[in-house]
Amino acid sequence: MIDINEIGATAFVIASIRALEPEKPTPLFADPYARWFTNDRARTAAEQMDAAFPPSTTMVRIRTRYFNRFVERGIEDGASQVVLVGGGFDMRAHHYRDRDAAFFEVDQKAVLEFKRATLGRNGIEQPPSLFANYLEADIPGGLADIGFDPAAPTLMVWEGNTMYLPPESIMPFLNRLAGAISSFRIAFDYFSVDLQSREFDTEEDRQRLEGVERAMGASFPTGFPDLTVFETEAPFRVAESGSFAGLAEEYGLGKMVAGYPEDWRETLKLYRYCVLEKG
Repeated sequence: MIDINEIGATAFVIASIRALEPEKPTPLFADPYARWFTNDRARTAAEQMDAAFPPSTTMVRIRTRYFNRFVERGIEDGASQVVLVGGGFDMRAHHYRDRDAAFFEVDQKAVLEFKRATLGRNGIEQPPSLFANYLEADIPGGLADIGFDPAAPTLMVWEGNTMYLPPESIMPFLNRLAGAISSFRIAFDYFSVDLQSREFDTEEDRQRLEGVERAMGASFPTGFPDLTVFETEAPFRVAESGSFAGLAEEYGLGKMVAGYPEDWRETLKLYRYCVLEKG
């Protein structure tokens, strides 16, 4: 079974990619906190990830912008709570602290303790947080203990997690959420390929993905070639889905992505986003 601790280790790499955003010709977001969570080892891993498949770091940038928009629009549409699930060093609770919504975080104890200490040194308070392996804990109950209202309209950001998780653990986790929370939308990223059996259309796709795995120091055991599984094995409706590369034009990176070799563009179609809705 894959150890969820792999996800925590990747948080430093993702922060390193976000920390470079101000240097980009077309910045997609502002994250002045990201530099607090990077180090030489993480920066080297980010460079290796970029070398293995250059569009991979571009997709991290686009996904960050996408999940920011998910939170912004969700709050505008009436969500009063936002839960960051396995968010690592996600700082959206602070980016959107002036919005009319309460933020909560769920992640491993080691990750959140490090984050809390880092924020404390910089005079910032961590939002209410549940220290837990979310695949095993009673997340709705634990959140309720720290002020979460299971009857209030809620957004959940589940960024950068699904591909690392044991496939058999995902539906039970989602069903536990759905059984206890009245109305919520959960957004996540995923690979639309059967990673469980490592079935790729081309050997080049396999090599590129495995190069990113090596750079991240983690494996990707799970993908979803068919999203209807979330509607047949859990009580959700697929409210939104698409490829991150498909957002490039909207985000001002259309020429960059269009300039990638054709086989790269085909590989990028495998990396996608999804929003599930319950209630």
